[in-house]
Amino acid sequence: MRTIVVNNQKGGVGKTTVAVHLAWFLAEEGYSRVLFIDLDAQGNASSVLSDERQAGLSSGLFIDPNFSVTGEAGINVLAADEKLNIIDPQMAVAVPAMAKAFAKLGAEFDYCVIDTPPAWGARNYAALLVTDFVLSPIDLESFALQGVATLRKQIRLVEEQGRKGRKVGFLGLLPSRFVSNSPRQRENLKALVTQAGTSLMFEGVLTQRQGYAEAVAVKTPVWKLKKTSAQEAGREARSVLTTVKSRMAAPIVA
Repeated sequence: MRTIVVNNQKGGVGKTTVAVHLAWFLAEEGYSRVLFIDLDAQGNASSVLSDERQAGLSSGLFIDPNFSVTGEAGINVLAADEKLNIIDPQMAVAVPAMAKAFAKLGAEFDYCVIDTPPAWGARNYAALLVTDFVLSPIDLESFALQGVATLRKQIRLVEEQGRKGRKVGFLGLLPSRFVSNSPRQRENLKALVTQAGTSLMFEGVLTQRQGYAEAVAVKTPVWKLKKTSAQEAGREARSVLTTVKSRMAAPIVA
């Protein structure tokens, strides 16, 4: 099973939109077994994916010693629930429990997508502990390199303390909700590339388009919408997600 965490500890950057579209894309072949874990207690991703197979509650990974899930073709959702709010204060116990439960799921699924809360804590630590890859959507209207540096520092912390030096595959910063006709956002993107370096940038952007909001509202991938205005968004999204899937197939560096 290849696991990817969609993470940015700032709300409003399109994180959930990216995560659910990635799950839809990975399951599109029809035979892939995709596990989607919603660790954000707000449950936005769980709501969008409510028509998919409901396989349990994500809090069970942390608190149920007998937790198990049988994988089926398509998307299998571990939905967010209110018990996630008690996880962070119990980090010393909850994180090892989650890692142990998660390890049992590897044979059941081909892919796992984890949507994370917009704040550092036990759930984000646990997600980084078990993942192979991280993709970080970033808002170019209010981007902050301090936040980027914090994320990288947290990844290194988990690598050193929890993963015994085993690296997380950082797929890059994905400019999301990019307003292409905004001079300010174009300058912000240029500054981000200059200051963060091309090695931290993802190859592509997701433009601000109404099609994405409509897709999430009707619980379907943007590329399946019939409106002409959504077709360009669909091509853009599939291009980005094709690159993500390709990079997830690459050998994992120990």
